[in-house]
Amino acid sequence: MTDNNTMQYKDYTALIEFSGEDGCLIGKVLGIRDMIVFDGNTVDEIRKNFHDMIDHYIAACSKAGREPNNPVSEVMIPVSPSLYAKIAKKAEYDGVPVHTVMETALQRFVQHAWE
Repeated sequence: MTDNNTMQYKDYTALIEFSGEDGCLIGKVLGIRDMIVFDGNTVDEIRKNFHDMIDHYIAACSKAGREPNNPVSEVMIPVSPSLYAKIAKKAEYDGVPVHTVMETALQRFVQHAWE
């Protein structure tokens, strides 16, 4: 995902939003179970704070003896049985695994959403 409201660092993606109420930029790391938020008054400052928070997060996890959450790469997506049957049929027709059909559909959705 790349657009004007995100930043990337060490495989982590942060969504950056402007808070009119606080008059600053707010960042939130996406795609992990832990909550990492940070802020800044300028683009350079929020970028530095993002990098610092990720580095601190990785170091804190290491010190605690646990693996940091990596951006999610495998997720379970609940779908209705009727939709799953259609997906399975399409996968069988195409000669590919079900997850390939779902991944292709989601890639198209995300690509369209961020154009």
